[in-house]
Amino acid sequence: MINRIKIITACLLLSFSVCDAKTVIETNKVLTLTEASNELKWELGGLTGGILYLGLKEWNWGSSSFRFNSEGWFGMDTGSGGADKLGHLYSSYLMDEFLTDRLYQKTGNLQDAARKGAIFSGALMLLVEGFDGVSSDHGFSYEDLIMNTTGIGISYLKNTVPRLRDKLDLRVEYHRSQADAGHFITDYTGYNYSAVLKLGGFKQLKTTPLKYFELQLGYHAEGFKKEDKPYFKQKKAELYTGIGLDLSEVLFKPLKKQTQSEWLDQADTFFRYYQAPGLYTTTSLQTRAEDL
Repeated sequence: MINRIKIITACLLLSFSVCDAKTVIETNKVLTLTEASNELKWELGGLTGGILYLGLKEWNWGSSSFRFNSEGWFGMDTGSGGADKLGHLYSSYLMDEFLTDRLYQKTGNLQDAARKGAIFSGALMLLVEGFDGVSSDHGFSYEDLIMNTTGIGISYLKNTVPRLRDKLDLRVEYHRSQADAGHFITDYTGYNYSAVLKLGGFKQLKTTPLKYFELQLGYHAEGFKKEDKPYFKQKKAELYTGIGLDLSEVLFKPLKKQTQSEWLDQADTFFRYYQAPGLYTTTSLQTRAEDL
């Protein structure tokens, strides 16, 4: 429960940041990287400090000389069935959303904020990979670097392509696994990752009942880590598709017509990043399993 609260708290903090952007006055102001870093000095400092703390405390940085490590992708012979790769993608995406929105609030230029946010997010995730290179537990992984870049790229496109933000979300859902020993970031068995296509974001469907629904493509893996073995008879990876309710269309937009509330805006934003359980049904596209 504590770990789920940590995940929810991270999404909540982002939702508070994004909601503040409603009052932004649009401008054409373009900043240099130095000026942008000064505008984001507290955000960048906090993220850097958090990364260094986790790296030294949890990821064993500094325990070996620099080395490369090919971790694989989504194979059954990998350490987490690819869930860690989606974790990198989602974390990078979330970081870029946060930095882009914070800078946009300060400057009013979304295009420039998206460029600078992507640069800063990329630099921070490169810092992570660089120090992973001197960890006996990890090593520098080009697969992680590719997934980091992909997550940042998706965020960048959402902030620069007109109306794409209304159509596409990336979300995570977390339920602490039995094997978790307090390291929620690497409790991969507890995560579902999903990409969501919101039908209400399409002009042709805005006036139809289809606007209340969304289509999902998700992935879940379990039983891959050594800590999972006492609790699972198999390691399993599932790619699934689903259909769910769009909370923004079903709940938040109707409520906003009745009352203006920052809490409603923040809750609406929160569920663009965190998948509410119980509001969707899924069908497996591919399930792979191996006995432990």
